[in-house]
Amino acid sequence: MKQIRFDRFGLPSRVAYCVEVEDPGPPSPWEVLVEVQACALNPADLARLSGRYGELPQLPATLGLEAIGRVMACGASVDQLCEGDRVILLGNENWCQQRRIAASLVHKLPPELDPLQAASLKVSACTAIELLRRQSQLGPGAWVIQNAPLSSVGRAVMQVARHDGLRTLNVVRRPEAVSEVLAAGGDAAILAGDRLVQEAKATMGYALGGLVLDAVGGEGVAPLGELLEPGGTIIQYGMLSGQPTQLACEDVIFRDINLKGFWLARHLAQVSHQHRDGLMSEATDLLAKKVLQAQVAATYTLDEITAALRHFETPGRRGRVYLLPNGPVQHLYSGGHQDHG
Repeated sequence: MKQIRFDRFGLPSRVAYCVEVEDPGPPSPWEVLVEVQACALNPADLARLSGRYGELPQLPATLGLEAIGRVMACGASVDQLCEGDRVILLGNENWCQQRRIAASLVHKLPPELDPLQAASLKVSACTAIELLRRQSQLGPGAWVIQNAPLSSVGRAVMQVARHDGLRTLNVVRRPEAVSEVLAAGGDAAILAGDRLVQEAKATMGYALGGLVLDAVGGEGVAPLGELLEPGGTIIQYGMLSGQPTQLACEDVIFRDINLKGFWLARHLAQVSHQHRDGLMSEATDLLAKKVLQAQVAATYTLDEITAALRHFETPGRRGRVYLLPNGPVQHLYSGGHQDHG
């Protein structure tokens, strides 16, 4: 079968390559064999390829955080899944054609879900749900401020927040991004710059925000701290700038502004299976209700991994990039037979 590998860290499109490896073989009693159908490329995948992730593998290695697939065979002791079920893979290393994986590391999906949309749930949707519903206590109408609104997580934050009765103030760096954010479901969008604090306060009616979601880091975080109510929290879940996060001492000391990190991979490894499955069920429910909707930029085969990664790295890219390890994928639901390829 085909698999994506890398044996050195560096520019993702230069270090990842497609190879032929042995098939995984039949599942053990507690495993399932899954045909991988769609993988959503994720910034964390690129960070791992670049050697800038929180947990790096021993090389050579494979990768792939987000994927869905079809159960090809079940081990003798697996009784909650059947051949043909579509599942989301909760483990990593999914950029391949087949996975033999513990049955406890897959989550059964409703057959009517769009496969590419479902392939985007594990990271973006689950991160948004955790940040808005678990990591903070926000009342109806509270303002959530974020600085990467057009990322996959940022879009999910806007969608979940609107569904939950929260409002989002979205900081962008390009004038044309303002209209993109509003079209994507954001309540307000402002440009980063010297007047950010004044414009943000005016936009929020001089109320203060309840939560800041930071995916960038660097010196741009300090102004966002000024927009929080006393005792408010900044949750840093990304590091797009690659720079140390800065906060004003006055905000930390006199206004009790808190900074904490959130890493979904560690979080999922620490919570109970019940919590994890509940989170996945929340995400699939929001997708079924069409609350969540990811833009699709393009799909590629495993052989086209270099082109896929170059596309993903393109500045201003709109939508998610996917790998289709086994070719075009169809809906399983009898009500639709849409191909993706």
